Amino acid sequence: MTDESILRSNTLFMSGPFGAGKTSAAIERVLWLLRQERVRGDQILVLVPQRSLGQPYQEALRSSDVPAGSLVQVTTAATLARSSVALYWPLAAGAAGFADPRREPTFLNLETTQYHMAGLVERAVQQGEFDAIRLQRGRIVSQVLDNLNKSALHGFTLEEAYGRLESTVPPGEKMVARLNVLRTAHRISREFRQLCLAESLVDYSLQMQIFLRVILENEWSKTHLFRKFRHLIMDNAEEETYAAQELVRLWLPHLESALIVVDEDGGYRAFLGADAENAGRMAEFTKERIRLRDSHVAASGSSALIDRINRASGQQVADGNREANAGGSADPPGDSPIVFPEHSHRFYPQMIEWAVDGIERLVKSEGVAPGEIVVLAPFVSDALRFSLLSRLEERGVPATSHRPSRALNAEPAVRTLLTLAALAHPLWQRRPPRADVALALESAIAPLDPVRASVLAQAVYSDRDGTGVTLRDFEGLRGDVQRRVSFASGELYERLRKWLAGYRAESEFSPLDRFFARLFGELLSQPGFGFHDQPDAARMTDRLARSAREFRWAIGGQDGSPEMEEATQVADGSPREGVTRKLEIGRAYVDLVESGALGALYVPEWTVEDSAVFIAPAYTFLLRNRAVDVQFWLDIGAEGWWQRIHQPLTHPYVLSRNWPRDKIWGDLDELQRRQESLRRLTIGLLRRARRRVYLGLSEYGESGMEQRGPLLRLLNRIQVQE
Repeated sequence: MTDESILRSNTLFMSGPFGAGKTSAAIERVLWLLRQERVRGDQILVLVPQRSLGQPYQEALRSSDVPAGSLVQVTTAATLARSSVALYWPLAAGAAGFADPRREPTFLNLETTQYHMAGLVERAVQQGEFDAIRLQRGRIVSQVLDNLNKSALHGFTLEEAYGRLESTVPPGEKMVARLNVLRTAHRISREFRQLCLAESLVDYSLQMQIFLRVILENEWSKTHLFRKFRHLIMDNAEEETYAAQELVRLWLPHLESALIVVDEDGGYRAFLGADAENAGRMAEFTKERIRLRDSHVAASGSSALIDRINRASGQQVADGNREANAGGSADPPGDSPIVFPEHSHRFYPQMIEWAVDGIERLVKSEGVAPGEIVVLAPFVSDALRFSLLSRLEERGVPATSHRPSRALNAEPAVRTLLTLAALAHPLWQRRPPRADVALALESAIAPLDPVRASVLAQAVYSDRDGTGVTLRDFEGLRGDVQRRVSFASGELYERLRKWLAGYRAESEFSPLDRFFARLFGELLSQPGFGFHDQPDAARMTDRLARSAREFRWAIGGQDGSPEMEEATQVADGSPREGVTRKLEIGRAYVDLVESGALGALYVPEWTVEDSAVFIAPAYTFLLRNRAVDVQFWLDIGAEGWWQRIHQPLTHPYVLSRNWPRDKIWGDLDELQRRQESLRRLTIGLLRRARRRVYLGLSEYGESGMEQRGPLLRLLNRIQVQE
């Protein structure tokens, strides 16, 4: 099929490997519609599974040669659902079962949803109903919410979803206890849904449920929605949920044109509800199908290597489906992008030093840009992240990291901001431990090391006496303490202490998100302080401030809205009701973060930094959907390359329409799914490496245990095939 036929096909299903040019072709189709067909921009919809994946379209549409006029909408199915629920709320509220359909809805993001769920989980924990599992409360909350989300996305009732989960409980002594835990989670899910309906709260699961079961089943609202857009592009359909794919399937007969793009061997968001199998079946509903085979990104030798991985994994690949390299010819014999280690390192720190040495050599001797290097591992622990970032900084190589599944309070920058917020808000009556104050001082004041920060915290702060949270001034300390801390650090400490004291003396407390922004902009980002020239700290501050602002808007109601802030001025020095409410909202947010809540997704978190080495878990890199020149795979002997996160309250594969309802999930199913996940992960990473992949191996892992994991065994089988 020619390029012109791709543009002119009414409905087209296009698939191929990463780097084959599918997104580029989709962008050209959008531009062709605007330029040649004179289609208005607001009649074109581009659906992507994650907002950051829409950036290539937005960049292309900002070009000066794009016709002026209304804008093309580049969005996600979730955003489309939210805007539809808001638009059709008077029509949908009553049908959805809300107690007061006239009441305006409050849309919840991940953090505010966890806030409302946390109280229900806390009561169950206090009553011992989750004693059968060892899981932090924040993880219990997130897994119960995951069940709500997946039941909505796949069209299951809560009864069917939890019935499926009960089939995953193995027989044995603990069977009854595990079943009771699931039934507790089921009860909490029902209670949460009742709370939402009573208070007009709309979380993600209820939003999708209203969209799918009310708006799309009402002929008037469905017709109105489907007529709004006449042309549709669905990119990375394999990473979309079943609900989004079914939406497009229903929409296809009403469209003038549609293009569905699928990345082969994708589906990395299965744990978020992605349905790669159903994405492949969408080809049945299009008039034309095309498969692109040539990769313009993967390194020479990748296609032959991928074939060997498929054979080693027991995956049958037809000759017609084997991709050629960028030049269209067979790979040279023995040419492989993987650089196997000459020898394994005995201990984990030695492997880290090897990786740092290799990165420094590539940057300084071979001229590879730092932004074209990624360091990947199955999981990136605090120790690994700190070791890599600090050592690369010592070598003069910029580096950054991203770990989206980590709780907000696990980040040092966030802990620093929360501790300083507690010191600045005595009315919260939160007395942070001295160890947290020492960590905050170490992070906030650049010259301080852990020892001197501890000495300073011991001298200026007490978490036991009745002095509140006030810090002592540096001049009042003993001379030996001043000399040990150093007067340069003492001067910076005094600036921090006076800033906090000045904030406490203000007649009005700022909302917490503005406090974070002020603290960063006026102090912590200045020379001499710990966040100066630290992109990760700036990114986490921005994320925390955004999160706190969204929380204030969702939880505060009118008290949290911008319109009410002018009415909360304080004239006599005592907090009025509005100020007290803001303090309560701020404290509630800090309590939520301290409980281990996961942070919501913000696009800047996924913005690629082209000037720094990127350190991340392997799946996080895949979800960015970009290629680099060089990859380092660390800890290839670890079991984590195919292991799922421990989730006793949920299951991403059983809560799917691809899994038969009455079939029991067994050990063989788990093994097969792990093998398939490892195959997809390995191939996905190889297709995103333009030049080389360096393998890092240590005989003993981070925990000191000997390692002979599945990725290592797979790579050994590949070597035997050569």
